[in-house]
Amino acid sequence: KSFKVVTEPPDGLKLNMRSTLSKIDEDLLEESQHQSFRPLVYALTFLHAVIQERRKYGKIGWNVMYDFNESDFSISRKLMALYLTKAWEDGDESMPWGSLKYLVGDAMYGGRVSDDMDRRVLSTYLNEYFGDFLFD
Repeated sequence: KSFKVVTEPPDGLKLNMRSTLSKIDEDLLEESQHQSFRPLVYALTFLHAVIQERRKYGKIGWNVMYDFNESDFSISRKLMALYLTKAWEDGDESMPWGSLKYLVGDAMYGGRVSDDMDRRVLSTYLNEYFGDFLFD
């Protein structure tokens, strides 16, 4: 008797998460001293992976095919670092959720979205992944 051991590469959401996380090093995680920065980078990575994964399903995923790419994630991460660093330097206890959701959802990723239903989906994802509930 013998055993056959097979390992398969991850696919789908796990592959997208691994791909994005592999490009993040310790220097990028130290862009902001704010204690919430690292968890928010993870939440942004998850959002990016979900958005990319939806493209696989054609018209069921997005009504219009959008070209979401690594630059969307990179700029969103830098904006998050900028806003959180400013909040940390000012000693502001509250998170700038409104600004972050607008910049990430409406400007960076949402800037590509032209369909109203797709915009609603993106807005729903942002409301599910970004909020004070992350730290409860």
